[in-house]
Amino acid sequence: MTNPVAKMPFALLTLGLMLGPATTAAHSQATATAPPSAEGELFRLSFDHAFNPANRVELARRFEAYCREVLDTVPTNTPAEDAWVTAESKTSDIKRINRLVSTKEWARHRLKETFSECLQKVPLLQKAQVNNARSAEAVQFISLAYSFNQVADLAVFAKRVDLKSELAVPLNLFRQTLMIAAMRTLDGLDDK
Repeated sequence: MTNPVAKMPFALLTLGLMLGPATTAAHSQATATAPPSAEGELFRLSFDHAFNPANRVELARRFEAYCREVLDTVPTNTPAEDAWVTAESKTSDIKRINRLVSTKEWARHRLKETFSECLQKVPLLQKAQVNNARSAEAVQFISLAYSFNQVADLAVFAKRVDLKSELAVPLNLFRQTLMIAAMRTLDGLDDK
């Protein structure tokens, strides 16, 4: 008899060992008391399904819903605040830059930028899926994952603007999920 763990991809096995117990407990508590959210649906899909073509299409749809849900909850800068952020971000004065990046205005700006970028990338992913362009689909999964490379910063920004949703653990998990989806898109192992 073969060992099923030996057949698991290393990244998936590592992810499960690192995040499994903590995220499963946290997820169970959250879903027992809250109505389903885009984040919860995405979290479930990340663990519950193979990465076959139909599930990858569903993954893209749920990422779009999640990014829209977060974007809708991020407070918005006023036009004057946006102008200030834009002006301050053009300086080379390190003291002004340090002051800028520690403000709520910068946090709102970066969160809006990140989740807006997500909403711009998902249609490119969906187009590649419709065209059955596997390489382009994998590239778009990687591009979407890259949008969430600064998860620690995003968590700090979310806390700074008093967002109710926690971004650190799910975004790390979601970035991993996107990278695995890219691998599975290219290797086709889940298509069988």
